[in-house]
Amino acid sequence: MWKKNSPNITFEEVLQEIKKYIFPKDKLEEIRKAYEYAEKQHRGQKRKSGQDFIIHPLWTAYFLAQWRMGTKTIIAGILHDVLEDTPSTMEDITQLFDAEIASLVDGVTKVSYFAKENRTNIKSQYLRKLYLSMAKDIRVIIIKLADRIHNLSTINFLKEEKQKIIAKESLEIYSSIAHRIGMKNATRIIQDRSFEILMPEESKKIHYLLEQSNDSLKKIIENKIDEIKELLTIENNLDVIINGRDKSTYSIYYKMNVVGKDFYDIHDILAIRIITKTIDDCYRVLGLIHQKYTPLSNRFKDFIATPKNNLYQSLHTTLASEDGAIFEVQIRTEEMHEIAEEGVAAHWKYKEGENYDVAEKQKHIDERLNIFKSILDFEKLTDNDIKDIDANSEGKGMDVNEWEKMVKHDLFSSLVYALTPVGNVITLPYGATVLDFAYKIHSEIGEKTIGAKVNGSFSSLSTVLKSGDIIDVKTSSTQTPNISWLKIAKTTSALQKIKRFLKKVNESDDDTIRIQNLEKIKYAKTKIDEHIKKHNLKWKLLPVEEQINRVNEINYHDLDTFLLDVANNEFTPEEAVNLIYLDNTSNQNEKIIQKIQEKQHIKSKLKDDIIVQGATGIKATISQCCMPIPFENIIGYVSKTEGIKVHLWTCVNIQNENILERKVDVEWNEEVCKDKTYECALAIKAFDRPGLLVDLTKSLNHLRISIVNINGKVIYSNEDLKINIIIKVSNIDRLKQVMNALTSIPDIKYVERAIM
Repeated sequence: MWKKNSPNITFEEVLQEIKKYIFPKDKLEEIRKAYEYAEKQHRGQKRKSGQDFIIHPLWTAYFLAQWRMGTKTIIAGILHDVLEDTPSTMEDITQLFDAEIASLVDGVTKVSYFAKENRTNIKSQYLRKLYLSMAKDIRVIIIKLADRIHNLSTINFLKEEKQKIIAKESLEIYSSIAHRIGMKNATRIIQDRSFEILMPEESKKIHYLLEQSNDSLKKIIENKIDEIKELLTIENNLDVIINGRDKSTYSIYYKMNVVGKDFYDIHDILAIRIITKTIDDCYRVLGLIHQKYTPLSNRFKDFIATPKNNLYQSLHTTLASEDGAIFEVQIRTEEMHEIAEEGVAAHWKYKEGENYDVAEKQKHIDERLNIFKSILDFEKLTDNDIKDIDANSEGKGMDVNEWEKMVKHDLFSSLVYALTPVGNVITLPYGATVLDFAYKIHSEIGEKTIGAKVNGSFSSLSTVLKSGDIIDVKTSSTQTPNISWLKIAKTTSALQKIKRFLKKVNESDDDTIRIQNLEKIKYAKTKIDEHIKKHNLKWKLLPVEEQINRVNEINYHDLDTFLLDVANNEFTPEEAVNLIYLDNTSNQNEKIIQKIQEKQHIKSKLKDDIIVQGATGIKATISQCCMPIPFENIIGYVSKTEGIKVHLWTCVNIQNENILERKVDVEWNEEVCKDKTYECALAIKAFDRPGLLVDLTKSLNHLRISIVNINGKVIYSNEDLKINIIIKVSNIDRLKQVMNALTSIPDIKYVERAIM
């Protein structure tokens, strides 16, 4: 019972809804007591609509009753504005009712405070309050959703600018939360009403298209329902409920404008829902309807085996019948249906005589939802965990904006549902890797991970996961995180744990490195002394001051720094003695001096991406035919007009034997390359379908990959689409990750390197 323009409602009407499932008189009297208290406190207050203020908490309680919430949640819904808008205090509510109800009202009040004014300026603080309140007691957000639904019904009494601010906030935040916790009905109401306010013309267009096609669609669905009912109940004696389901206007708009589908290609505008008694019956029904109708390829999804991260479970299949109709069927049990419609609210439904512990109930829900603990884990991240270990942080700690981005990225964009070998579902953001999966299981497993078996095949840490993958993580006692892992991990939690580990290692390594260097210097001195003694050169030794001058002449700050290079085999003991220690006027040092000059030349070239061996002053540029990237095997080719062109070893353009003498050895300059991105060309072959390019660019966007150029053409002989794309990546490992992600997109047949 939701209407755009909310009418008046009485307490007796709300009570009638509550009496449908709450029967004890003492509980009903407690609810009446809450109403009488709230009515007295709000007496004389008016809403922008001109209605008495009490109408708003009554509607909030009505929605909570429709969701079958318990007595305390309904009471908190009735009282949710008294702390903010009346003289009431926490002590008053605790004394009149109890501490649990007072805590719920306080939670809603703290969130509401941030929502009232200056939304833009304090958005991140507001969201942080919202997410934390959800993590501590999900009922706070359930009450806020009921509150928001009624506010949207009276929003037309506000100025247009204010309407759009609230609608945008509702669409971006509240509908996302409702979806994440599985409250489908609340999600739909919030999305459709917000959509209507923000994009009125687009909303009217969708309504018009629905009106034009609704009669024909309904006839098709009604006909198919009759056919399926006969098949299941009469022919196979199955106990099922079969009905139709329509799609929300906003979700239709999303498929048309984001996914890129034409209205008439959306086959689930009206769908058939089959509700069974058991899971076994779900799969039996699936088999029977697949025998009767033709299932479309790539349009079957088993969300029972791999539930969505909002608890949703169901079988989805799209079918084609002999009369040309294409329609979707959803199959689920009664319990699955309840959770599909109400999400976590179903877990807080009123049960007669139930005694519960709030913390235990919240923990039980999170075992399936996998969100509350993650939010609280984010809250535990301190500034010191992040400060000075992120190259982009400039020494700053995490602020609320960063906190908001972390939570939204890791918890509200989760699209991948991977499984452990024993069947536990791990939810991860789109583009997450094997390394993210390992850290999600446990920090210690993440730190020791060397790879994993993905669906039985060994895969590297950087392998991008897709829904349904079975991941068996492999570890080694000698493995530890290194800085390259920061480019592999995609989840904020994994990145922070890796950074924290590296920071601790760096701190502990300072003293260790200093001690190791002292040992190396001591070792070098010993070897030099042995050489001087063996060859009786002590009489030729220079004074220490002169030795230091010679060290400075070859650009070393001091003698110890030079001795470290001796210990690291940059110079032999003999070279060191002749160069620094002896009063020697012969030419025997020329080779040593030349060696130093070569070394300094290489150092002077650190600004270049490519180091050319045995050549100076020649610019090396990356070839645009094969576009090599770090740290692939490369070779240089001396061109006639463009200096040295760098190709892949395997590039077909340099395989001619006649140009062998023009090849030169080159190598990547790791110090320069590690912080840059390079263009790389890919060739993609796919089945041509609407929305394919949207899916492709969306995948690259999730992976934060820049697109330089993209074009495609249809190969008409087999209706395949050939797409050439140029992207920017940092190295070959990153490219493999991108290619794995693109290959997982439905209807993409292969992705390979392209020669331009």
